[in-house]
Amino acid sequence: MSDRLPSHRRVNAEAFRSLFEGMSQEDLRLQNEQDSARSKAEHERFVEAYSREECYLCGKPLKTISKSEPCVHWLLRQCKFKKKDFPLIYARFGYTQIAAFLRWSANQERFLSSINDLEAERNDRKVFEYTIRWRNIEWTFDCSENDYTGHKGMSSSHPHYHFQMRIDARPFIDFGDFHVPFSEEDLFSLDLSRTFPEHFHHSFGEAGAGMQAAVEFDPELIVSESSHTDNEDEATYRLQTIIVGSKEKPITKEQLSAMFEESERTGQTLAHLARKHLPDAETIKTIVSAADSIPEIAKRTERDRR
Repeated sequence: MSDRLPSHRRVNAEAFRSLFEGMSQEDLRLQNEQDSARSKAEHERFVEAYSREECYLCGKPLKTISKSEPCVHWLLRQCKFKKKDFPLIYARFGYTQIAAFLRWSANQERFLSSINDLEAERNDRKVFEYTIRWRNIEWTFDCSENDYTGHKGMSSSHPHYHFQMRIDARPFIDFGDFHVPFSEEDLFSLDLSRTFPEHFHHSFGEAGAGMQAAVEFDPELIVSESSHTDNEDEATYRLQTIIVGSKEKPITKEQLSAMFEESERTGQTLAHLARKHLPDAETIKTIVSAADSIPEIAKRTERDRR
């Protein structure tokens, strides 16, 4: 862990370490509960407005654009939002606000699997790198360590991230179009999470969770609670089950037929039903991975890293 932070926003590492270490478990629990309650209440306002096709931030219909009152909902492109208007949005809203709104919107359409934030697919030189899909739109947030500290001696010397937007897979905003500045609140929160990961975690909560949260669930719970779907576009997980029959009691055609019939009738996965219908199998092993239909993380090329 490094305490090196840019001087203009340096967190007093020792002071915060003392603060966290001096808090009791009860204090931490209460603080977490208060933060969770605030986030839940805000998300409920979002969901209520979204159901009416309105924005909870500005109170206007999602199809409305007002240059005098820039709003994150423009990025849903239900209004006549143009690329040149993007600076109006990020001048008013920080990274966390923009990303949370887009994550919440995506999860209203398809929970978890609309957001590819898998750590295994993130470049280890990136502070964050993920893609969100909402209907026919994909947004990607990308920030390298050099972006986060600012490119020295360049016009982009301020801490920033890069943003890409695609509509029907066609370019709308490219990574190199803007160096989107972090707000001071963003930097403070991100600095704390990077300096004190044991005490502070920068996340978007359950409502803004993506595939990284999905793959961290208990695999046994995924197998038992997931439901079967024939539509790959609806899938969150891909379950691959390996079954090795017993030499003494081979798997029968009747057992397999009963297993498939119950899966079709109840929607339960074959991976879960195998344990019920094939009790004498020598081995039943299920591999849980992300579904093939989750969005790919759009990658910045060397040309985009300006």
